[in-house]
Amino acid sequence: MSRRVLITGATGLIGRMVVRVLKEHGHHIIALSRSGGPVEGADQTIPCDLLVGESIEQAVAQSGATDLVHLAWYRGTDNRWSTPLNLDWAAASLQLVRAFAGHGGQRVVGLGSCAEYDWADGVLSEDTALRPASLYGKTKVATGRVLMDTADDLGISLVWARLFFCFGPGEPKGRLFGDVLQGLRDGTVVNCTDGLQKRDFLHSYDVARAVVTLLESDVAGAVNVASGQATSVRDLILAAADAMGRRDLIRFGAIPRPPSDPPLVVANTERLQGVGFVPKFDLNGAVQDCIDALDAR
Repeated sequence: MSRRVLITGATGLIGRMVVRVLKEHGHHIIALSRSGGPVEGADQTIPCDLLVGESIEQAVAQSGATDLVHLAWYRGTDNRWSTPLNLDWAAASLQLVRAFAGHGGQRVVGLGSCAEYDWADGVLSEDTALRPASLYGKTKVATGRVLMDTADDLGISLVWARLFFCFGPGEPKGRLFGDVLQGLRDGTVVNCTDGLQKRDFLHSYDVARAVVTLLESDVAGAVNVASGQATSVRDLILAAADAMGRRDLIRFGAIPRPPSDPPLVVANTERLQGVGFVPKFDLNGAVQDCIDALDAR
């Protein structure tokens, strides 16, 4: 059944893929855009600055959306974990969902983060203690808790999708995998940590597929969005280096790894699997897709 889906963050690493998957599923896509310019793939674009309260109310009223996928957040890479602007985005998220519910909206998927959890546990389920180490994680926890606790009062159904480690085509500068690929493409030495830490990686297209699967389901509450597989950062980097024939450019151990960096962060994905989600990409396929996208520029 086709839905009228309002999406924020539609031009980001994940948002572009969510638009693509929503289109594949035959949904009507209404994108909010701070610039006001048309969003590729969307059926309709509405100008909206989410940090301006009046703009939110007007845009939501205009959209007539039945569903909301809220991905937008502060996009800086240098100070993402510590900037007080995270507080502004938490407030904007609450106002957006409140406005959406007030105008008859029914179903919401909000994007949380594995940064909400206590990483000391290593394998993280939705029941793992929420003990974030950063301001980013704290504001995501606060936002998710309020939205999940008040969804019934607002008359909406809501999923809080806690995303783990996403990579994909078109990563902005400052993100690990995109910087590695660009360095390999440019023929420059790529300095890395030892790369022994294991993380739960998922290609951005699979993240989008998971988000849309959750939107179309009737599950509510927190759901981990991840592969459920632990892969070392070293293996991810070497997969790219080998595919591009440039292992000679990788310098493991050139950058010290912080003592606080946990050896393992991987998701328990039983709830996500319960709605029928299975990743399309394996590690090598995901890496090759990113390389192909870089070559196509």
